[in-house]
Amino acid sequence: MTDHSTTDGEGWFYTQGGQRKGPFPADELHKLLAARTIDGETPIWRKGLADWQPLRTTDLGTQLKNTPPPIASSHLNNGLVWALAVAPIAYVFVDAAILHYQLTHIIQFLDGTPVYDPPYLAFLSPLTWLVPLLVNATLCLTDAAQLKRAGYSSGWMTFFALLLAPAYLFMRAQRLCQTPTYGYVWIASFIASIILRVL
Repeated sequence: MTDHSTTDGEGWFYTQGGQRKGPFPADELHKLLAARTIDGETPIWRKGLADWQPLRTTDLGTQLKNTPPPIASSHLNNGLVWALAVAPIAYVFVDAAILHYQLTHIIQFLDGTPVYDPPYLAFLSPLTWLVPLLVNATLCLTDAAQLKRAGYSSGWMTFFALLLAPAYLFMRAQRLCQTPTYGYVWIASFIASIILRVL
């Protein structure tokens, strides 16, 4: 919990990422709202309130009337999430290319052909999990930044963007009130990638 002194006697708390933060003076919450760290749906509380309330329903919500609403989800570019949704199939081909390169060197070694093993060969195996991790994180974080510029608060989405691509896809769809089609496509792509690896 962060402790901030208040000059006007009202200490406001808000929740973010499952943590209670505050107390903050009202003007500090206005700054957080302007910076889009919090939004109208952020639960806030102060002494005198019976329970946590969305910021938009309190007297601090008057600032929301002066800010434009988030861009409609139908006007957002979904290209990054669709690329993420079919990425598991692309990773099969990355794995196949790495495996082919490694097998070529093994066959040359078994044939007695002198093979120069460059030092980077030891780092090829980790690429099979490192490439998907980095590409997924890049796609998710770029999309999360796009959503933030469009007026949507990211909150926990950034955490899931780094760790779990499918969770990010479903949370994004929920946040934008969309059908999570790209999340289902990711699941289908993942299953297809497993089948392709077995074949």
